[in-house]
Amino acid sequence: MTDLVFDVTVCLLLVSASIGLVVTADAGADTGLGGDAAVDADGVASSLATSTATVNYSLAPGVDAADPSLLDADGVDPRELERTAHGSLAGLLARATLGAVTVDGARVTRARDDFRKRAAARVASELPTRGVSVAVSWTPFPGSSVRASDALGPEPPSSATVHSATLDVPSGFPAAREDAVAASDDGFDAVARLVADRTVAGLFPPALARLALRGDEPVSTLMAHRYERAGALAGASVAPEVAREETRAANADLAAALNPRFAETMRARYDTPRAAAEAVSVGRVTIVVRTWSL
Repeated sequence: MTDLVFDVTVCLLLVSASIGLVVTADAGADTGLGGDAAVDADGVASSLATSTATVNYSLAPGVDAADPSLLDADGVDPRELERTAHGSLAGLLARATLGAVTVDGARVTRARDDFRKRAAARVASELPTRGVSVAVSWTPFPGSSVRASDALGPEPPSSATVHSATLDVPSGFPAAREDAVAASDDGFDAVARLVADRTVAGLFPPALARLALRGDEPVSTLMAHRYERAGALAGASVAPEVAREETRAANADLAAALNPRFAETMRARYDTPRAAAEAVSVGRVTIVVRTWSL
């Protein structure tokens, strides 16, 4: 079964043709630690982009956080909690990481906790057993209080020669960078407003979110909880709109709460609105593969 909310809503078109691969750097100095050559970072990244897998997981952790009573004997049928995801290894990592979005360090939802664990285990089974790590990150722009990240593997030794390759994976969120650059003539507030709107629209696509709120359990409860949790973390009261299934109004309230936060961060971090706009990264998840000799 495919999860209408947490698989379809994000709408990740994670085919290999849409994943950009860039070999970014060799850093550090060769310390002579061991005699093995480093694993090819480019090769590992290419494998993540092209190899596919299927992951079976459960929504139980998210349901337990939203409404534990649904897990009781007279709650939802356990079969309604089972989900299946299929895609490239990079795509699975990206989607799992986006399920762990935080606001000021606090998680919005737990619905993908089991997916994250199982996706990480599946990807790890395809990686070399030594000398490689994978870091996954998403944020609307560097320094944002809204972000998501995950990591597989150990940190490399501080003095080892580290090779790296970067994958850019579509996030499924509405594109924002070009429009942000166009809006930058009107100042930081205009850039922040656009980025906040696109971020919320990615987290809560209005039509699909409304469909979820009108759906059967546990989907409706998970979406309502997701909205209300995001509102609590962002400082927006969205419960009335969610109760009325007015997702566009709820999204507008969330974006209005995030807008001044984003603008304040942009002013502190960037010299000009144009620089802030050029750093916008709503539309992509970044995966960095690092390898080193042992």
